[in-house]
Amino acid sequence: MPIARSKQIILTETSYYHCISRCVRRAFLCGKDKLTGKNYEYRRAWFEKRLNELSAAFAINVCAYAIMHNHNHLVLYVDSKLANSWSDLEVIQRWHSVHSNKLLSQIFQNTTKYHALNSEQKSTVKRLARIYRERLSSISFFMKALNQNIAIRANKEDKCTGKFWESRFKSQALLDERAVLSCMIYVDLNPIRAGIATSLQNSNYTSIKKRLACIKTGHQPSNLRPLKVAFSPSSECINIELKSYLQLIRQTAEQLLKQEQSTHLKKAVKLVLLDKIGIDEKAWSTLSMKFEDTFSYVVGSVANMDEYRKKLNQKKLKGMSVAARIFQ
Repeated sequence: MPIARSKQIILTETSYYHCISRCVRRAFLCGKDKLTGKNYEYRRAWFEKRLNELSAAFAINVCAYAIMHNHNHLVLYVDSKLANSWSDLEVIQRWHSVHSNKLLSQIFQNTTKYHALNSEQKSTVKRLARIYRERLSSISFFMKALNQNIAIRANKEDKCTGKFWESRFKSQALLDERAVLSCMIYVDLNPIRAGIATSLQNSNYTSIKKRLACIKTGHQPSNLRPLKVAFSPSSECINIELKSYLQLIRQTAEQLLKQEQSTHLKKAVKLVLLDKIGIDEKAWSTLSMKFEDTFSYVVGSVANMDEYRKKLNQKKLKGMSVAARIFQ
């Protein structure tokens, strides 16, 4: 039985979530159709463009992503504080920048029209602004706006109707920094694990390719939540050092390529960062290869997962025994 979304996404416990969407029957609806030979690779660019549009409008930052041929991975950060700082005008403008029916935006932009509204109409506008503010910090609405847009375009192009994506996207709550780091690297390494990329630089439609390209010009991507850098303290970043992240993902990618997609990394990944964050080499092999399958809908230390379990008032929480072994 599917887990209720209200149990999977609890913003009081964490703002970080790993979300996965899969095409129906896991067909290659964004890649090359093996039966017809037709190539739908360009649809991955649709997804990337829409992702950028939504991250600019919503109070949700993209930390990492990998757009594959028949599924997609996202690591998202919900910035509720940012959403609460917006005025009603900005909320409505942001909502209608990615949704149709811009009547409300036009009313707000035209002062004469807005002042002509009676008190009841103004109250309605403010009520709608409260609704939109909540939606702009909702992962469910973010994913709906993302996947629905691609499905409509693809079905129109294919002259057909019906589902493009599986009905529900999967989400995993990332409760601490080790969970966030492990998940981001797992997501960024998707093309290499799948055998469709031979380096991080040619891992197309991934956040790591975008980060590496921007680093060459001396900055981090504006449409991704930044990683921490020296001499630039900021609360609006992922609490993981950019330099350490790049070192770890490069060495892990190198080992994956050497082992030619084996089920485990046979050679240990030797890096100081692993000792710092308390993950041993065997555990890192599991995380970098099978993060999604190793955990259910909550990922973190045993203590953090136990707190999450108490919030849900559940007797058990799948994955706690695994967490005890991996996050020592």
